[in-house]
Amino acid sequence: MGVIAQTAALETGCGWLDEVLTALDANRALLAGLLADRLPGVGYRRDHATYLAWLDCRGLGLGDDPARAFLDRGRVALNPGLTFGPGGAGHVRLNLATSRAILAEAVERMASVV
Repeated sequence: MGVIAQTAALETGCGWLDEVLTALDANRALLAGLLADRLPGVGYRRDHATYLAWLDCRGLGLGDDPARAFLDRGRVALNPGLTFGPGGAGHVRLNLATSRAILAEAVERMASVV
């Protein structure tokens, strides 16, 4: 079954993959712009190999677990950086594999916290 699925993906999945990669790149650019405008204290480096964004929130004064503040006060669920080890203090991980509207709403809610 795996061989059949892999063959189908290689033969017919290239268009889908191109669309997904284009959408993710657009979301990376959107996130960079939204953060610069609404949360300039958040550090973000655009990575091209993932659908996840690693955000440095140490400049916001939300402590070691800014994900908790964003959830409690902004109703935005993010992955706490602390779960990735001691270097994750003050960071959050955001999933970019969503609609542009949801991404914009998430950043707006995060901005309302600070």
